[in-house]
Order: sequence, then C-alpha cells, then structure tokens
Amino acid sequence: MRYGIYSGQFEKGTQEQQAAFIQLFGSENVQYQFDLYFHWYNVIHEYGHCLCMHHHSDITGLKQEFLVNRFAVSIWQYAGYEDELKNLQKIIEEILSRIKNPVPDTLSFMDYYEQIWGTDDIMEVAIYGYFQFKSVQMALENRENLETVFEEMGIHKKISNIRPIYKQYSISADTAKEALRDIQHLLDRLGVAQPPVDVQLVDDPSIQCASCMDAMDSFEG
Repeated sequence: MRYGIYSGQFEKGTQEQQAAFIQLFGSENVQYQFDLYFHWYNVIHEYGHCLCMHHHSDITGLKQEFLVNRFAVSIWQYAGYEDELKNLQKIIEEILSRIKNPVPDTLSFMDYYEQIWGTDDIMEVAIYGYFQFKSVQMALENRENLETVFEEMGIHKKISNIRPIYKQYSISADTAKEALRDIQHLLDRLGVAQPPVDVQLVDDPSIQCASCMDAMDSFEG
C-alpha cells in the first residue's frame, strides 16, 4: 500500500482562511506557529496513521487518534527535539485558552468524545479541533516510552540505543518533507518496516490529512 500525506500552507490560503488561523494561533509569529504545528508535528502524526495501517494495528478510530499523537511526541522526544516540543506545548496551551471547551460538565473528555465519535457532531470544526489540540496536550504532558507506543501500533521492536544527530530546523512548509525523511531514516535505523509515503503540499491550509493512495481513503486528521 502507498500512502499520501497532504499538508496545506498558511501562506497560500485565502484571506478568510488566514484570518481563521490568526484567530486560532494569535497574530504573533503565526507563520512559525502554523508551520511548527502542521509541518513539523502534524506530518508525523499523520505518518503515525500510515504506520498503524501498515502494521495492522488493532487500535482504530478515536483511540488511534490518541495513539498517533503519542507516537509523534514520543518519536520526536526520542530524537532529542525537546526545545521544539516545549515550543509546541506553549502553542497548544495558548490555543486551548482561546477556544471553547465543548465537553459538558457531566462528562469526562474521553466519555464525551466516545459518545459523539462517528456522528455528525464530531465533524463540527470547533468540536473536532478541541479534541485534537487537547489530545496533543495530553500526549505532551504524559511523554510515553516509544517502545510502549510501538507495541500498540503493531510494531514489535525492542528499542536499541540509536540516537540521531540533532539538527536545527528552519521551520517552514518544506519542513514537512524534511521532517518525514528524518523520522523515516530514524525508523529505518531502528529496524521498523515502513510503507512508501509521499508528502504533498497543497494551497488550502485547512487540508491536513493522510490517505491510502491505492484506495483513496482519507484518515482522520
């Protein structure tokens, strides 16, 4: 199976789209924040979906969304990108302080989203957006062991003592392809089987997803 990761660009969006992201991220350094979240972090989140499919993980749906966020955090942590993860955490905390929490007082976060998963409610931008940002925050706070996350993804590998050389990223849309190549190289060194995946940069910044190119099935963002 071949997979594609599609990542939209803030600078290519319409004025209306850019305004929506400025409202989300704030006006200060919005380009950097957008690129760090979507073109550095989220592209690896999306790759996590591809790996789950490739390794036939039995974790699907809502729980897979949590899983691939945990993967993205744990693999970047393993690679030594603490400063970028700290910057990401600050961005997520600021976003969550700006947007409305849709979870009723009578329900826990997980219970609420389990109830609405697969319904029309989860398709509402504000409701799904809160779920995704809160899930990333949870993954950043918990910082799980990579080997534990691998197991849930269907990757049965003992982690050997391999450390890549940290390199400074110039965060931009091009980081999406560069970041994926670096993580793929690290996973190769760890002996993890990987599917062929292409990153496609698109103009619409609201498009952030992965799909099986053979079946053209899109995954959750």
